[in-house]
Amino acid sequence: MKQPKGLDRLPDHPGVYLMKDGGGRVIYVGKANRLRRRVRSYFQRHHESARLRALVSRIESVETVLVDSETEALILEQNLIKEHRPRYNVRLKDDKRYPFIKITVQERFPRVFATRRVEADGALYFGPYTDAKAMHRVLRLVHRIFPVRTCRHDPDRKGVRLCLDFQIGKCLGPCEGRIGEEEYGRMVEKIILLLKGKNDRLVKDLRAEMERAGAEKRYEAAAILRDQARAVERVTERQRITSTDRADRDVIALSSGEGEDVAVLLRIREGKMSGKEAFPIRSGAEEDPLGSFLKQVYAGGAGAPDEILCDREVEDREAIEAWLSAERGRSVRIHAPLRGEKRRLVDLARANAEHERESLLLRKLARKDRTYEALRVLQRVLELPVLPRRIECFDISNLGDRDLVGSSVSFRDGLPEKGRYRRYRIRTVEGIDDFASIGEIVGRRFLRMLADGDPLPDLVVVDGGKGQLGAALSAVRVLGVTDVTLVGLAKREEEVFREGVGDPLRLEAGPALYLLQRIRDEAHRFAITYQRRTRGKGVTRSALDTVPGLGADRKARLLERFRSIEGILRAGEEGIRTVPGIGPVLARRILDRLGGGSVR
Repeated sequence: MKQPKGLDRLPDHPGVYLMKDGGGRVIYVGKANRLRRRVRSYFQRHHESARLRALVSRIESVETVLVDSETEALILEQNLIKEHRPRYNVRLKDDKRYPFIKITVQERFPRVFATRRVEADGALYFGPYTDAKAMHRVLRLVHRIFPVRTCRHDPDRKGVRLCLDFQIGKCLGPCEGRIGEEEYGRMVEKIILLLKGKNDRLVKDLRAEMERAGAEKRYEAAAILRDQARAVERVTERQRITSTDRADRDVIALSSGEGEDVAVLLRIREGKMSGKEAFPIRSGAEEDPLGSFLKQVYAGGAGAPDEILCDREVEDREAIEAWLSAERGRSVRIHAPLRGEKRRLVDLARANAEHERESLLLRKLARKDRTYEALRVLQRVLELPVLPRRIECFDISNLGDRDLVGSSVSFRDGLPEKGRYRRYRIRTVEGIDDFASIGEIVGRRFLRMLADGDPLPDLVVVDGGKGQLGAALSAVRVLGVTDVTLVGLAKREEEVFREGVGDPLRLEAGPALYLLQRIRDEAHRFAITYQRRTRGKGVTRSALDTVPGLGADRKARLLERFRSIEGILRAGEEGIRTVPGIGPVLARRILDRLGGGSVR
């Protein structure tokens, strides 16, 4: 395995490493307590993960940054991932757009509002919320219960007029000194309790204040506190008790499969379920994606609870615990329970994660018109282990014994993935041999996918019958791929040939057949287009490029006007001379080179 230079000179010291490709781009960021041991481990063993093998194959250089502790390395690692957004790091999809609820506690009279930008400005942030509608419902509840200000006016500035919010009772008027800083601060503390899910404590505090206000004959204030307590109680009544110890904890589970990864976080406060967040994830090369998820979801937020329950062990558990404990000023424990009530909570989170992943898949497919029905039929009739969301098709095109080329096209959920289309010049086959040609391009395609760590298709279609299917199967099996289904689709009767089945299958007219035909026709179109272009280039290289005095500009004008070599010959000398920059001498020279000197 190729190794970057300088691995032996790396220090055994805590730090962060940045892996770069040949273009100097950062493709992975990691941290380690002992840099030399960690970085060298990438190049000293075989990796099961295809994405990890692809990462290692692209590393050209490694840059390191030394720090004083593993906790400092963890913080720097997250900052560098945000800065470089490396291709092979786990990342929350749309992570820049998840909203937070912000409380500007650094201001004398704090405001509460939604934001999608987390800054180191001293404010408190609650989130991230993957469901923006749910976040706005929480925000409306806060403003309905607590008349906190929403304006951006400076309360210390003189001459600010009371706005409509004050007139309708939605603000207590700090701009005009209608409420003191201390009393306003107590209201903000109640909002923080509500957002933290400390509803029982909040109701207790509200009722105590209500009784004091009543005893002091401040009946209007007592009525407001009574209404606030009742509103919080109604929210609490809807929350289901999930644990008997009334503890604060987050429960996290990951679900992966069929190209979709989803993490679910259940927030349990005072023993009651207070919220659920589902995070679609872009897979990376990490061996421990859960650790990467924890670092991202708790970075910049309001902090973690006392305990985080996970559905698996976390590799960086001690470092992440130390970091979170330092962030919140109290001990945080990460645990993967094996039995009891806590294991039941983890199982509940995993069931939610599986459901969210399946729902995400179905929502995507539902947007593809009749595609979902077609894929289900294909899965059933071809006896596929999974829904064939990604289908690749291979085709060969030739004219006589020249310009033999091939193509592969990829469709995901019934739509073209043009970034995965590939063209091939046949290299190893002499003469016309469609079987061997199919075998060559299928083998080359799978070899590249395995080397790059790209996801393999759920179904492969080759244009042709038993012979083409047999060649493609041989090419794939020799690479050790046994878990991908290949079929042949013959044009004449639209018959589907399957491995190990003697008689071909005839699909009934319907969405499944039409989908396969559309994919096969797209592969044929792509191959024909490439074949024609290759053939045209070959002719122009052997003819027009050898004409003395015919530069690139005039050659381009000729082909633009007459479209092909045949068109130029048909135009004759007079027609060629109509092209700007070409006189009679050059026109005759062009015809002579093209073998049409006698054409007039």
